Amino acid sequence: MSDTWLLSEDRVWPERVPWKESLFSVANGHLGTRGTFEEGYGDSVPATFMHGLFVTPPGDLPYLAPLPDWTTVSITVDGIRLRLDDRLPAGYERVLDFRTGLLTRRVLWQAPGTGVIRAEFRRLLSMADTGLAALEVNVTSLTDDVQIGIETGLDGSISGPYGSPWSGVDWKRPAQDRLTMRAESDDGATVTASSVVLGLGPLGVIHHARHPRLTATIDLAPGEWLSLTKYTGYRKGSGPEPDLPDDRFDQVLARSAAEWARRWETSQIEVPGDPFAEHALRFAAFHVIGGAPGSAEGAGVGARLLSGYGYRHHVFWDADIFCVPYLTMTQPDLARAHLGYRHRGLAGARRKAAQYGRAGAFCAWESAGTGDEVTPDWGETPSGERIRIRTGEIEEHIVADVAWAADHYVRWTGDRAFLDDEGAEMILDGARYWQDRVEIGREGRAHLRHVIGPDEYHVDVDDNFFTNAMAAWHLGIAAEHGAGRNDLAERLGLPDGWEEEFLDLAGRLQPLPGPEDVFEQHDGYFTLDHIDLSRFEPRLAPLHYILGEKVLERSQITKQADVVMGLVLLENLHGRALIGANLDYYGPRTDHGSSLSLAMHSIAASLAGRPEQAYDYFRRAAAIDLEDSMGNSAHGVHAATQGGLLQAALVGFAGLHLGLDGPEIRARLPEHWEALGFSFVHGGTRHEWEARAGKPARGDKAPRADHDGGG
Repeated sequence: MSDTWLLSEDRVWPERVPWKESLFSVANGHLGTRGTFEEGYGDSVPATFMHGLFVTPPGDLPYLAPLPDWTTVSITVDGIRLRLDDRLPAGYERVLDFRTGLLTRRVLWQAPGTGVIRAEFRRLLSMADTGLAALEVNVTSLTDDVQIGIETGLDGSISGPYGSPWSGVDWKRPAQDRLTMRAESDDGATVTASSVVLGLGPLGVIHHARHPRLTATIDLAPGEWLSLTKYTGYRKGSGPEPDLPDDRFDQVLARSAAEWARRWETSQIEVPGDPFAEHALRFAAFHVIGGAPGSAEGAGVGARLLSGYGYRHHVFWDADIFCVPYLTMTQPDLARAHLGYRHRGLAGARRKAAQYGRAGAFCAWESAGTGDEVTPDWGETPSGERIRIRTGEIEEHIVADVAWAADHYVRWTGDRAFLDDEGAEMILDGARYWQDRVEIGREGRAHLRHVIGPDEYHVDVDDNFFTNAMAAWHLGIAAEHGAGRNDLAERLGLPDGWEEEFLDLAGRLQPLPGPEDVFEQHDGYFTLDHIDLSRFEPRLAPLHYILGEKVLERSQITKQADVVMGLVLLENLHGRALIGANLDYYGPRTDHGSSLSLAMHSIAASLAGRPEQAYDYFRRAAAIDLEDSMGNSAHGVHAATQGGLLQAALVGFAGLHLGLDGPEIRARLPEHWEALGFSFVHGGTRHEWEARAGKPARGDKAPRADHDGGG
C-alpha cells in the first residue's frame, strides 16, 4: 500500500460495485454522496443524503431520503453511450483522497467503431460550504475525431429500497446554464436544489417532469478535450435558491481541503511499520468525521453514517458508545452536536417512558428526526419467517449508553456549559427512568427483569450484566452530576432525598462476579448449553443464520461483546484483571454476529495486556468494511465498526485515558508496531503524542507539540 491516505482501485469488479459505492462515499457533515459512477451502472445504488431530512411514507417508518440526484452525467461517443456495464474500460483507476475528500476516477474507453477517449471525473462535497456539491468532468479524444454528447441535470425521480420519496417535483430554468428543482414528499418534507453547468458553451435542455437535463454536443479532434464543471447546492425547505460559485473547480477544492486539513489537525494518526493499520484508521476517521452531523439541527450519527440506506439512517447506541467517544477526543464540536440531538430528543424519550407507565426518559432504541421510537415491530428471518422485534421495547441499556456518552464528553472536554444546559437534564431524567424501572427482590437486591442486553441472541432475560452494570453506574453518576441542582430535580419530579435513593439502588443493582471472577451474562446463562464455535469455522455467516434462533437461545453462544463491553466501559470500577478473566470465558463463546463486537474485543484485549490478541481482533474488525467480510457493506459503511477501530487504537493500543492530572497513555502496542502517533484535543488544547511500548506508564506520555487550539 503505497499511500495510506488513499483508497484506490484499478479494476471494475461487477459483483463488488454496490459495496465499493459505500467505501468511496464522500460526506461533509451535512451531505453525503455514495461513490456511484456518474454514467450509471446496472446494480448501482445512487444516493445523496442530507442530515435530518427524513421522510415517512404512509404506514411506514421514517428514513433518510435521497435528494434529487446531482451526480448523473450521460456521455455518448459518436452516439454510443459510455457505460462500464456495457463495455469494460481499457484502463481504469478510482482514488479517494482522505486528506481532501476528493474522489477521482479515470477511464479509458472505446466502443465498437469509435475512437479511444479518456474521461476523468472529480467529485467532492465542500467542507467549506456544506450545502455545496462539486463535479468536474474532462473528456479527451486520444485517437480519432469523435462527437461527444453530454447530458446532466437534476434527477427528482431518484428511488431507493423504500421507493421514491418525492411525490411532487417542480423545476425551472432560471438561466441558460442553470436548473432549479423543488421536491416535496407526501408528509411535507421539502428540499430545494439548484445546479449550474459551466464550460460547455450554449446548452440545450431536455424537458422531463422529474429529470430535466442540460445538453451539449462537442466535436473533438485527436488530442482535444472538453471540460465541464457542475455545482449543485441543496437547501432544506422551499426557501430561496442556494447560492452557487462561479469559481474554477480547483478553487472550490482548495477551500474544502483547507477545512479538511483543520479537521485532520486533531485526528492525525500514524502507525510506522503497519501500512494496513494506518490506512484502516485513516479510512475510519474520514468516514466518521464526514458522516457526523456538524450541527445539532440535523439528526445524530446514523448507523451507516451518510454512505447508504442501511437501517434507514436511524440512530442507535452505535453512535453514543462507538463514535461519540472518538469524536469527543478529536472533534469535540461534532460530539457536542450529536449530544445536542440527544437532548432535543428528550421529549420523545419521555413520551416513550410514559407509554410504558414509567417516569423519566426512555431513549428510543432507534430514533430518526426526533427522539420517538422508530424500531420496526416485525422483521423476517433469512428463511422468510416473520418474527417479532422487541429491541425497541426491552433493549433498555440505551438509556445508560446516552448518559455514558454525555458523561465522557463532560469529563474529557470540561464543557460545563453543556452539563448545565443539557447534560445534567439528560443524565438525571434517564436515571429517573431506572429508579422507576428496577424491582427490589425479597433478598434486598435490585433487579431489571425482561430485558435484552447487547447479546441479542438471548431475548427477554433477567438481570443482564451489561444492562444492570450500566444502569447502576448511571444512577451513581446522576447523583454526582445532579448534586445541588434543586431546580432541575424539582422540574423532573424527583422527590426529596433522591440522591440517597439513587446511590442505594446503584449498590443493590451492581452485579457481583461469580466463580473465577466471571460475571454471569444474565440470570441462568451458566446453565445453558456450551457449543464449540470452532466446529463452524471457516464460515461467512453469523450463527444466527446457521443454527436458528431456538438453538441459540438454549446455548451460551453470544452475539457480541456484552459482559466484556460492560467491563471495558466501566474499567475504573472493575479493573483490568476482571476484563482478562471474562475475555477468556466469553471470547470463545462470542459469535461476533454484529459489526460492533470485534473492535470492542480488541480494546478489551489491550486493556488486559494482550496486544497480539487485540491486533487480531482489530484486523478482523477492519475487514468488515474494507473487505466486506460480513457481506452487507453495500448498505453503507458501519459507523460502530469505524468508531470502534479508532477507539481500539487510541484507548486500546495507546492506552489513552484521563488520569488525575489530565490525559495519560499506557502503551500496549503489537510487536510489529514501531510506534503509534496521534493527535487529540483535551480541554480545548490540541495535543500530538507518540506511544511506544516497553516504557513506564507515565514515561509513555510523550507530548511532541502542544498549543492552544480547538477541535
